[in-house]
Amino acid sequence: MGTDHEANEEQRFQRKTVLVKRALQLKYIGVVFLSVLVASMIVGGDVYYSLMRVMLTECPSVTDRIAQFNTVLLVKIALYLGLMLLISLYVSHRFAGPIYRFEKSCQSVGSGDLTHRVSLRIGDELMELQEEFNGMAAALQVLLQKDRNLARRLSERVEEIAKRLPAEAGNVREDLKALKVELDHLTRSFKV
Repeated sequence: MGTDHEANEEQRFQRKTVLVKRALQLKYIGVVFLSVLVASMIVGGDVYYSLMRVMLTECPSVTDRIAQFNTVLLVKIALYLGLMLLISLYVSHRFAGPIYRFEKSCQSVGSGDLTHRVSLRIGDELMELQEEFNGMAAALQVLLQKDRNLARRLSERVEEIAKRLPAEAGNVREDLKALKVELDHLTRSFKV
């Protein structure tokens, strides 16, 4: 069911900026990074301490090899931490992009454009929220269209009544015309 239009929309929403919502993403990366770091230090430190204690007690002659092991271990830890930062950046990007899109969509709908819909990339998080948001906008659009149709019918009715009034009922006719103008502008600030 992939059309050229869908492919163009998908291409249009490709993010080139990795830190879309800098503060949110850095906070998320920090929380994930620190959580994994603390857990790794607790578990890894305990295993390391236990193994080193046993090895030094059983074979005191392996101290040179332990020094080499420690050097390799520190390099590996640095590489693992770097990899963990990249993974948390990628995951934060999958959340921050959709949040950014929702903020922009809320601004559009808040300004009266009920035709606007959220369009997330395939694989982004919050797809269920996208469906709910778009359903809400569609429901509001239907409700507003009903109100707009009602206002139009009332405006036409007021105009008919004003035409049937005798010429000497000028004040009432002017009041009805003013009411008609207000009814005509009742929902004009919305795009449906």
